[in-house]
Parts: sequence; structure tokens; C-alpha cells
Amino acid sequence: MTTTRHRTRGRAATPALLLTAGAAVSALALAGCAAETGSTSTATGTTSGTASAAYPVTVTSCGQDFTYDEAPSRVVLGSYRTFETLDALGVAGSVHGYLLGPDDDGVAPTDLPDDLVMVSADTIPAREPVIAAEPDLFLSYNEAQLTGEGTLSYDDLSGIGANAYVMGAYCAQDPDNLTIDSVYADITALGAIYDVPERASELNDELRARVATAEDSLDGSTATVAVLKVIGGTVYAIGGYPAAAILSALGLTNQFADLATAYAELSTEQALAMDPDVVLVNYVGDEQTAIDQLATLLPDLPAVQDGRVYGADESPAQGGGVGIIDSLESIATDVAAATR
Repeated sequence: MTTTRHRTRGRAATPALLLTAGAAVSALALAGCAAETGSTSTATGTTSGTASAAYPVTVTSCGQDFTYDEAPSRVVLGSYRTFETLDALGVAGSVHGYLLGPDDDGVAPTDLPDDLVMVSADTIPAREPVIAAEPDLFLSYNEAQLTGEGTLSYDDLSGIGANAYVMGAYCAQDPDNLTIDSVYADITALGAIYDVPERASELNDELRARVATAEDSLDGSTATVAVLKVIGGTVYAIGGYPAAAILSALGLTNQFADLATAYAELSTEQALAMDPDVVLVNYVGDEQTAIDQLATLLPDLPAVQDGRVYGADESPAQGGGVGIIDSLESIATDVAAATR
């Protein structure tokens, strides 16, 4: 596989994209980014790892062009949760291995094929294990995995002839994509990369239909929703992608749409001023614990007193793609229950 990279803008890492413990590693706390999915091919599909008239094809990710001479056949996933999207496209057989997420505590998932390799337990991987895995594509869920600050970098991948693609356009620059269209853009881009454009188009149609059904279930509600997260006894407000995209797609009002960053510690003034119709508490693990923690910290919030607080499982959305639609449907169910 030939890698051609043309840098079209800088990639200096911003604080919102640094995957550190706590809120920065939350899928719903990451910055929204510009949708920069590149050119696609009109050729019909081939099996993974084979060449066809569709190639070479160039796809842009985070301001860089990557050229594919054939479909990937040895992929490493920056988040194993991206597997669901590749499976939906019928190309999951190309996956060789994966990284664990920040909340997995070193425990490998049990719902993946047995032959997949855990390449690294670190969300921000060292270069050595990824290079040793010999991927032809590193499918990242956040460009912070590729900063190269003592860890894996674009140059490391280029050195072994591997391409990169960042799901959800979680790029270090231009964090301004706050719509659900980034999901469809990812599907289209992967359809080009694997030369399965027809299946990608079908999948996007299926996902759009699911979003429409979820929105219809709310009967035109524009309820105000606050997405929060408790970390170490501190409440964080979340206003960025994909939370913003999900709420917008459902026609709901984002309590923190004007938040200066994707997430931020909730100030006393913000806490006293807000009165959302529904509160969603991001969590990984035990939902009730997350709800109880928030209730302890914000006992006077009307939504807490009235039982309008629901857990929002971060896990499905962390790999981008199909998982974000899974999260959207769950959120629509909870909001419908709270507002009727």
C-alpha cells in the first residue's frame, strides 16, 4: 500500500484533544472537528486486500491525503469499538488488532473475534507495539493518538507504508464539526478506502432512517438537555461532539451549546443558572453510581429532585461511526421518558 501525505494545515495538539485521565478521554467530551473526508471512488466493491479498478484512491483525514493502492487487510483499531462500523460495512475481516480505551483498565473485550490481537493496552500507544503489528491502516478515533510526542506518529506509520484515518474528524485543528454528518462522512470514506461504496451508501441510508425514527419518537420536543460527567468529585459540562451532534440531530436544545471548549468544569454560576429538562450523566461501568454521584453534588438541581437524570453510556460512541447512532437512540428513549 502506497502512502502519499500532503499536509494542508498544522496539527498542533490542542488541550481538548489530549487523551488524559478523566473528561478528556470521554467520547462525549472530545472537541468537535471539521469534516474533512476526502475523495471517493465510484467503482463497485472488491474483497478486502485486493486491487481493483477503484484504486488508487485518495482519502483525506485531518488535513492529510492518504493514497490506497488496495483495500486494507491488516488494520489496527485505535478503539476496538470501531469494529462495529467495519462489521456493518462487511469488512471486519481486515482487522488484525486493536487498542484498549482509557476506561478499560487493561481488560480486553469479550465480544470480539478470538483471533484479534490486543496490540496495546494504552489509549495513546507507544510506537513499538503498533509498528510490530505491521498494520496497513491505523484507524484512529482521535488524532491525539498520533501526536508523536514520545508515542506513535504519522511518520512512524509512513515509515512502514501504513495509512491513517481519524474517525469523527477528531483532529487537532479546526474543531468546528458539531453535526451528525460526520458519521455519514466516515462511512463514505471507509466505503472508498475498502471499495465498497454501494454498501456504504446503503449503511448511511439505514443510519439516517434510524436517526429519523429516533427524532420522530420525541414528537417535536425541543427539550433542553444538559450533558454532564462526574470525575473525582467534580462535575464537568459537555457541549462538544458527539453530544452536540446527537442533540442537534434529535431537535433538542443543548444546555452547553455556547461552551467555549468541548467540555469544562461546571462553575457554581453555571450550576445555579441551569434548569434543564433532562440531565444526561456520562458514565462507563455502573450507571446508577454515576447518577448517584451527580445527585450528591447537585442535590438542588430540579432535574435531580424530579428524577429527570439518566445515565448516558459513553462506550458505544467511543469508536465513532455506528456506535454514535446507538448512543443517539438510547438518548432519544431517555428524553422521551423524561418529557412525557
